[in-house]
Amino acid sequence: MCGIIGIITQDHPVSFDLYNGLLDLQHRGQDTAGMYTETAERVYLKKGAGLVHEIFEEDHLQEMQGNLGIAQVRYPTTVGKIDSQPFYNDYMGIAMAHNGHVLNEKLVREKLADKRVYCDSDCDAETILKLFSYYFNQFSGTVIERCFQSIEKCMSILLGSYSVVAVIRNEGLLVFRDPHAIRPLVYGKIDQGYAFSSESIAIESLLLEPVENVLPGEAIFIDKQLNISKKLIQPQVRRHCMFEWVYFSRATSRIENINVNQVRGNLGKKLAELYMESPVFERLNQDESKIIVAAVPETSRPSAVVFSRRTGYEYKDVLEKNRFIGRIFIKPSETRRRSEVASKIKAIPEVIKDKIVLLIDDSIVRGTTSRGIVEKIRSKGAKEVHLFSTCPPLINPCHYGVDFPTREELIANGRTMDEIANYIGANSLFYMTPEKLYEAIGLPEDSLCKACIDNQYPTPLFQEFEL
Repeated sequence: MCGIIGIITQDHPVSFDLYNGLLDLQHRGQDTAGMYTETAERVYLKKGAGLVHEIFEEDHLQEMQGNLGIAQVRYPTTVGKIDSQPFYNDYMGIAMAHNGHVLNEKLVREKLADKRVYCDSDCDAETILKLFSYYFNQFSGTVIERCFQSIEKCMSILLGSYSVVAVIRNEGLLVFRDPHAIRPLVYGKIDQGYAFSSESIAIESLLLEPVENVLPGEAIFIDKQLNISKKLIQPQVRRHCMFEWVYFSRATSRIENINVNQVRGNLGKKLAELYMESPVFERLNQDESKIIVAAVPETSRPSAVVFSRRTGYEYKDVLEKNRFIGRIFIKPSETRRRSEVASKIKAIPEVIKDKIVLLIDDSIVRGTTSRGIVEKIRSKGAKEVHLFSTCPPLINPCHYGVDFPTREELIANGRTMDEIANYIGANSLFYMTPEKLYEAIGLPEDSLCKACIDNQYPTPLFQEFEL
C-alpha cells in the first residue's frame, strides 16, 4: 500500500504542499518517500528510505522549485522491494509514481527487455513508467493524444491495481486509474490549479470545491495553462478495495464519496448486532457491571465507540499506542511484527483488572498482533478477553497491494473459529459477516474488491500479450 499526490498550479511552487500532503499520507507507507518537481530549465528529484520528515528538510523543499510535481510514500508489498518513487525517465522526460500492485510485472519486464527497454529497480512503478514511455515514443500527434493512446495500450497489458500520477516534462500533469478502480484516487480544484491524491485528507485544505473521484479506467491530463482533458480509456465495473474503509484510510478521508469514519461506526453497529444475537451475550450480560469495551488503537476506535453505545457497556481506553512506531501490519517481516507488539502497545492495568474486556480490532491478518495484545490484557488482570474483528475472515491472498500475498500466512485460512480463538488466547471470537460489511460500507457487493474473503478476483491473474 502506498500514498500518492500530484499538484499543478500557475502561481506558486508546489514542494511544500506536496510535503504536507505526504505527511497526511504517512500512514499508507513508512519505508520510503520521494518527490519530483520541475521548472522549464531543470528537474528536481529527491527520495530515500525513512519517514517523510526524515528525508525532507526545509532546505530541500526550498530548493525544489516548480509549479508542478508529484510525490509518494511507500511500503513494499513484497519483501526486498525497497525502491523509492517517483521514477524519472530522462530519455522521454516523464516522471511517475503509483499506488497498487502489477501482477504481471515480471512478464512485462521480460517483454520490454526483448525490445531493449530495461528496468533498473525492483519496483512495479518503474515497469509502468517504462511501458508507458515505450508506447509514448511510438505514437505521434499531440501530447494529450499520445498520452491517452499510451495509457490505452498499458491498460490492455497491465494486470492488477494501479492509481498513477505522472508528469510529462514541460507539458503537464497526467493521472490515470486502473479499469476497476481498485485503489483510491481523488482530485479537486485548488486556487490556480488542481491537486490529486490517494485520500482526500492530503489535499482537502487546498480545495476550493468538493473532492471528485478519478473514474475506473479514466485518464486526466492538465496542461500548464490548466486546460483539463479527460477520457474514459477502458472503464470496467468498479471494484474498490473494501480494506480501505476497514483499515488503511484515515478516518477523516472520503473514499468513493463515503466518509471512512462513518463506515467504521457502522461496522461497530453491525458487530453489536451479531454479538447481541449470540449465546456469549446471554452469558456475559449476567455480569454486566464487569464488562468494558475497548479498541485496538487507532483504526478501530470509531467502531468500538458505536459498539459500546449499542450494547450499553462502558467504553474504556485500555491500550496505549506508541505513535512513534509505524504500523505493525505493514512491517516487512513476521519477526519485526512480533518484536514490535511489545514496544508499540501498552495495557493500562488499573482499567483492566477483574474486567471482562470486549476488544474491538479492525482486522485479524496473521494473528501475531492480536495474540500479543490479548496476552498483555490478560497479564494485567483481565477476567476474560473477547475479540471482535470489523473485517470478515481473511482467507485468500491479496494481489492488489495489501501485504498478505500468501494463504499460508493468514490465520483464518484452514482454521476453525475455535482454533483461531485458541491461538490468539481469546475467550471467544467474533468476525464481521460479509453481508454486514457491505451494508456498513453502503455500496453494492459487486462494486467492491473482496477477493481476500471470497476468492473472487476482479482481474485475471495471468494473460499472454505482445508489445
